[in-house]
Amino acid sequence: MSRRVLIGAALAGALAIPAAAPAVVPPKSCGSMTVKARYYQIKADQISCKTARDHARRYLQTGRKPSGYRCRKPSTARNRVNFICNNGRKNFFGIRR
Repeated sequence: MSRRVLIGAALAGALAIPAAAPAVVPPKSCGSMTVKARYYQIKADQISCKTARDHARRYLQTGRKPSGYRCRKPSTARNRVNFICNNGRKNFFGIRR
């Protein structure tokens, strides 16, 4: 009987310890680019800067989304973020300068 109590207490103790949360990493800055005479600062999260810049340039020039991504333009007029493209965890966005 004491063995069951000991196992139960150990299990309860293990569940009471909070799991370590992963560190929040801000998106990396991938530099600026000019598309149609407008300057954009490109930022990427969980993808390489080369991929983010290629996708951003194609999206800004043609309006075509990269395969598997959902892109949207924030509606707030004061918002400097021009577009955000998201693929689950991976995303990239452009900020008007």
